[in-house]
Parts: sequence; structure tokens; C-alpha cells
Amino acid sequence: MNLLVIQSTALDPIGVLGECLVSRGARLLTWLPEQDSTPPQADYGGLIVLGGPMNAHEDEKFPHLRQTVALIRQFHRDGKPIMGVCLGAQLIARAFGSKVYRHSVPELGFSALVAADPNPQEPWLKNLPPNLHLMQWHFDTFDLPEQAHLLMTNAICANQAYRIGNNVYGFQFHLEVTPEIVLSWLAMKNAWIEANYPHLERALREQVATYSQQSAAFAAQVADAWIQLVPTAALI
Repeated sequence: MNLLVIQSTALDPIGVLGECLVSRGARLLTWLPEQDSTPPQADYGGLIVLGGPMNAHEDEKFPHLRQTVALIRQFHRDGKPIMGVCLGAQLIARAFGSKVYRHSVPELGFSALVAADPNPQEPWLKNLPPNLHLMQWHFDTFDLPEQAHLLMTNAICANQAYRIGNNVYGFQFHLEVTPEIVLSWLAMKNAWIEANYPHLERALREQVATYSQQSAAFAAQVADAWIQLVPTAALI
């Protein structure tokens, strides 16, 4: 099956999530707008929108954002599954009419997450480890779309994971990361991060050693469930 992956920056590839999907029969065709103004043409069974450092409304500076919103709406009209990660989750929210805006508190590093519903229907939420920590790197948040059902939350940023209908999922956190991806993001440090997170590198190295294995296991569970939503015709 062909899956379209929109990768807004070279620093945020699909990582372990992609490895899981490929092992389950997916063929990933990646659109990197930094290198190409249009996505590769193919018959797609699903869409994955990854993260990026830009704001979800910076259309003039990053024209692919408007294109991505249009693709989200098209895949949804066609009944094909969609997954958004960080910026991707914010763009899905935008596509469904919600606001994306600067959050009062940024999240940088692995943070604790819990299921929003004590009796979730998603199989990957039924047996969450009690101390689940997943990678965060975001300054923005979004209003939950009217059609959305909140799936995961935490005390810092309420809207962490949500579902629209049966096949559209948004994840504010980064379930796709490998240790190498996380540490590569240190290159994005700016003066504000240096001033407010002076020990970020040491913290990330410690967190990667502690939480990367459970993060990869979580990504595999999500991949298993999400790929089953791809229309049967696309699996051939």
C-alpha cells in the first residue's frame, strides 16, 4: 500500500513509526517541501503529516501548509486514514476549523501522558504503562475540533491526542522519534531555549536512555492499529 508522508523539515523524519509501517507492508512516499513544491503522485491509501518548526498558519512563508490542509480535507472526504504528529496534529485541527495558537507553556523533552477516558476503545490505549513518557517539542497548541474525541492528555497541555470519526488521529507529541532524531533537534536550540532550558541537552540524553524503548513500543502499537484502517483496495 502507498502512504503519503508529508515531512516539513529534514530534521523530523518518520523514524520508528515508519519502520513499523514498512514492516507491516506499507510503501512510504515522502514529500519534503524543502526540496519539491509538489508531493509525489501515486494512488494513496492514507496520509501521515509529520512535525516541523513552523507555525500552522505561516502559509506565506511555507506555502506547503495550505497544500497540506487541502490534502487533509481531500483524504478525509475520500474516507482514507490520516495521522498527524505535532505540527501535523495542529494542521488537522486547522483543517477542521479550529484555532492553532501559542501555548502558555512550551513542552521540550519527554513528558508524562495519560488516557483521557478511563475506558478507551483504542487498543493502544487500553494497557498504557503507568509511567508513560513521550517526546514533546512544541510551543503551540490548538482548540480541539468540534468533531474530535480527546484521547490523551497531561497537566501541561490538555490536547495531546484526539480522534475524528474512526480514522483521523492527531498526536501533539512525537511518537515517531528515535534517540538519534531527538538528539539531532538540539541543533534547533535558540537563545530563548538556551536561557530557559540551560540543561536541555543533559536532560534529553537522560530521558532518551530512560524512555525511548517504551516510546518505540507505543509507536508500534499505534502503527498496528492505524494501518488496519487503510482501505482494503489499497492493501493490494
